[in-house]
Amino acid sequence: MRVREPNKNGFTLIELSFAIAFLSVLLITITLITNEIVTLYRKGYSIKTINAVGRDLIDDFTSTLTESPSTSFDTLCTRFTNSTSRNRCERNQGQALIYRQFYDVVNITAGGSTSGDISAPVAGVFCTGKYSYIWNTGYTFGSAYSFADGESNSAHRLSLKDKDGKALSNFHLIKVEDNSRDVCLSSMKVATGTYEYPDPSVPASLPGLAGQHVFEFQEVSLENATELLSDSDTALALYDFVVFSPARVASTGRLFYSASFILATISGGVNIMSSSDFCQTDSYTSMDFSYCAINKFNFSTQASGSGI
Repeated sequence: MRVREPNKNGFTLIELSFAIAFLSVLLITITLITNEIVTLYRKGYSIKTINAVGRDLIDDFTSTLTESPSTSFDTLCTRFTNSTSRNRCERNQGQALIYRQFYDVVNITAGGSTSGDISAPVAGVFCTGKYSYIWNTGYTFGSAYSFADGESNSAHRLSLKDKDGKALSNFHLIKVEDNSRDVCLSSMKVATGTYEYPDPSVPASLPGLAGQHVFEFQEVSLENATELLSDSDTALALYDFVVFSPARVASTGRLFYSASFILATISGGVNIMSSSDFCQTDSYTSMDFSYCAINKFNFSTQASGSGI
């Protein structure tokens, strides 16, 4: 009698190894493709956000400037009783009562290397005679930046205190009602009870020691201050904001303003002082896919309002 052998169906060890290897390669490929899709999406989203926010800022700046007073420089400079300050103001065409940006020595770490002792913008003020803008730059927020004096990033941010004692700090870009240009006046050092007009030939630095960069306003209220660069999943900040000295248009007698600003993500090791790429790191980090994006915007407009 013949005994029937049992049927042996199944995969051999070699076949099973090939199947596992194939599945591993497939999963890795799917992961890489997914990462690339997410990266492209984040890149497009970041660039789109920067462009949209930049256009919104231009609309806000130009709208404010259009309604701002078309004041002569002589009128601005009469606010100084000290002859030295008045002479400086007249020679500088009252620019410090319109715009000031402050600098500090920054180290930028990115891509495994450090660029040290870079004089970079850290804060600034822009006074239109109707509203004033105050900002802290991305250098005081991003983890890729440190300061030469060893103090923390937050210690180099500008803080504000108004006439009612209300304090404001850790802001990116705020807008406050300021018909008297008190914001720009407060950015100047106080000596013997009078404001001194700064020497235009000396680069502006924040007054006081690290952690004590506080502007105290005599007339401005921070109650209705508006943050124009609120935190989002694509955190943005100004890295530079230059307002050129206004020119008076002969035919209309109005002031003509022109300015430019650089808007970028906080992450990515942005270095506007570099002659190479602004973003010093890879396109994104493997942990959060935070894409580094940057753009420069220019605008110009005329002022036609009344006041100082």
